[in-house]
Amino acid sequence: MTQIQQEQSDRFRDGNTELFTQRSQLRSELECAEASNAEASSSRRLRMLRRRLDDANAEIVQYNMGLVRSYTRRFNGTASADARAEFESAGVLGLMRAIDSYDPDCGAFGQWAFKPIQREVLRSVRDADHPNLNLGDFEKRPAILRAFRSLQGIDEAYHPSDEEVSAAAGVTVAQVRRVLAPPRLTSLNQPAGDDESGELADSIPSKEVGTEATVMSKLMIGALAQFGLKALDAREHYIMVRRFGLDGEPVEKLADIGESLALSREAVRQIESKALAKLQHPIVLGKLSRTVTRAEPVATCS
Repeated sequence: MTQIQQEQSDRFRDGNTELFTQRSQLRSELECAEASNAEASSSRRLRMLRRRLDDANAEIVQYNMGLVRSYTRRFNGTASADARAEFESAGVLGLMRAIDSYDPDCGAFGQWAFKPIQREVLRSVRDADHPNLNLGDFEKRPAILRAFRSLQGIDEAYHPSDEEVSAAAGVTVAQVRRVLAPPRLTSLNQPAGDDESGELADSIPSKEVGTEATVMSKLMIGALAQFGLKALDAREHYIMVRRFGLDGEPVEKLADIGESLALSREAVRQIESKALAKLQHPIVLGKLSRTVTRAEPVATCS
């Protein structure tokens, strides 16, 4: 570190020290005021102290925004403007949590804030780019990919085994498998086959052979995809498709889905129950009913 960089670092640390000293004094005054009798004058003082504490927190956030932007910058290369804004908002949330938990005896605030900022930003990036990876797997993803590329070397045709990557990255074999082959949710409306002449929804088998039943089944699936599945988040969507074979693949058990998502069977069951509750919302059911009713054939006199 150059002398200029050291001086800047010292000024930044001293600025935080001053801001947190002021914040600590305000918190002490507020705690004393809250412990006193709640008279009218005391209530006015409480409101004033809380307002000043909020202002102090806002000043600390603004002073340390460079920490957030410095970390989120590494994810901005291919991200959209909306995604970059989400990453920064998540970083600010981590920064605010760091402010609430900061202990000056544990060192400089910049070092203390790094982990909370990292945790929230990674969660936001995971939700945007890899929603079907749990946070623990996503945090290990860079190490796993580095290990894979290092073992692969310049021979792109060579694929190291999961066990080799696991040993090199210091993670479990299951984590390697989930990161290198993450579960991907395919839209029911995605073209099926190389000629793109049909959709995946067309491949869902039907026990009914009648034309009318086939048409109505397809209408129900289309309505469900349009009005129901859009109400689910990415993980709920994935679990519902896997559980009921909505993409034409075999139905999967709770335990199997949990293994692919690194979740327990009970956790998958709870997410499934939440998703089913969303699909059974009166608004969703009403839209499904109206879609089918409009499509029912009208009887005519011969």
